[in-house]
Amino acid sequence: MTSIKLYTDYQGFASGDHFEAFQQFVDQHIDGNYFQSADFFSLSDAVDEFAPILMLAINENFEISGSLLGVFQSNGKGVKSWLSRRLIVLGGPLIKDTNDNDTLCPLLDGLMNHASGRAIFIEFRNLFDLSQMQESFQSHGFQFQPYLNFLVKLDNESAVLKRMQGNKRRQITKSITSGARIKEAESASEVKAFYQILKKLYEEKVKKPIPGIDLFLKGWEYGTGKLFVISYSGKIIGGAFCPIFKDKVIYDWFRCGLKDVAPGVFAGVLAAWASIDYGLKNRFKHMDFMGAGQPDQPYGVRDFKAPFGGEMVSYGRFLTVINKPLYACGKWGLKIYQSLK
Repeated sequence: MTSIKLYTDYQGFASGDHFEAFQQFVDQHIDGNYFQSADFFSLSDAVDEFAPILMLAINENFEISGSLLGVFQSNGKGVKSWLSRRLIVLGGPLIKDTNDNDTLCPLLDGLMNHASGRAIFIEFRNLFDLSQMQESFQSHGFQFQPYLNFLVKLDNESAVLKRMQGNKRRQITKSITSGARIKEAESASEVKAFYQILKKLYEEKVKKPIPGIDLFLKGWEYGTGKLFVISYSGKIIGGAFCPIFKDKVIYDWFRCGLKDVAPGVFAGVLAAWASIDYGLKNRFKHMDFMGAGQPDQPYGVRDFKAPFGGEMVSYGRFLTVINKPLYACGKWGLKIYQSLK
């Protein structure tokens, strides 16, 4: 008989009975990742716009047989916040035995019960193959949506550069010889400078919600990832916020770069190279580009990421809508926002 333990407070969890066992479970799981780890639980609990929920499945031997970490998110205040309430699960769930529905189904049941009234929809953004669990997800009302990603293998620098398209290699070299530099953020002011560029990118180009600066300041302070900045002539012109898991995987979560700063300077390309370069120097397994769009739709972000030589994978997403009227209102509002120039 599987029992479910639910935690919404990191400090209470860290001082409880299951903390060390959970860390070991995630670290040893073949698909363990940063976004299902205690580090992400800790960071999420500290960020103003985030409210994490961790569920553990405990088997009859009082061992962890599965875990699921999600984050309730919203943006802005008032009506905007109300219509943007969502529960996002990145890289989960983690099940000891992939075919163990006695573990998976209680986790999904618990998640949906807790999300009722708190979120308009739930979305699983898969970082590994969950096809064996698809039937269970569908039986709980989730729809599978194809979604692409790129994983950049970090075997050695010469092999990585060989797999990259020539124009990207030239842009990296040219940017550095022109005076642009990659470094880790050294102060809160540098994090804020990076965030202002990122925020403007999302407002003017991406036109999708972006977390507030609190995520990036706390992420930099907590040190469970790297916040790279690109500098040129003493100014921050781009950067990337890249969580790290077990010195094995680095995630290109948020990235930006100013255009036309100077001839031969490609800030966005350097920002992407920053995580690859760091991973190579520290012998990581791969860099995760964190999404490349739906396969049947044109996507400029995919066009940017593809030349870096990563393997294209399609792990997809699972979506279920809890409140259909509010979901429709939210999508309508987002379309209006995206249509504004």
